[in-house]
Amino acid sequence: MKSPLLGLQGAVYRRLKDALSCPVYDDVPDGAAMPYVTIGEDTAIDWSTKPQPGMEITQTLHVWSAYPGMAEVKRIIDEAIQAIVNAAFDIDGFFVVAAQLDMVDVLRDPEGYRHGVIRFRFRTLEVA
Repeated sequence: MKSPLLGLQGAVYRRLKDALSCPVYDDVPDGAAMPYVTIGEDTAIDWSTKPQPGMEITQTLHVWSAYPGMAEVKRIIDEAIQAIVNAAFDIDGFFVVAAQLDMVDVLRDPEGYRHGVIRFRFRTLEVA
């Protein structure tokens, strides 16, 4: 069984880069201005079928904003959901069976920022 994690991260990054009104980072550069989205944590479990190996992956995105209210974070969350849910993804060696929203959380960060957490669930099968 191979892992689709890196390929999925790249596909999600490319999709968000084209769809969001703010930058998307894997690692935030020094001095980056808010708002921005960071690619966060992944989890993966076996989702193999009898003839094909596969994984179910959750991928977390973090939305960061210095805007004084929640509107900016919620607008970016909406853009991300529209870009990811039910979209077709091209990942070398894998077929993405489903791309679904798992959860959203909108928080006031202790440092005064607004923080949105979005988790998506992807079901993938390895193809020859």
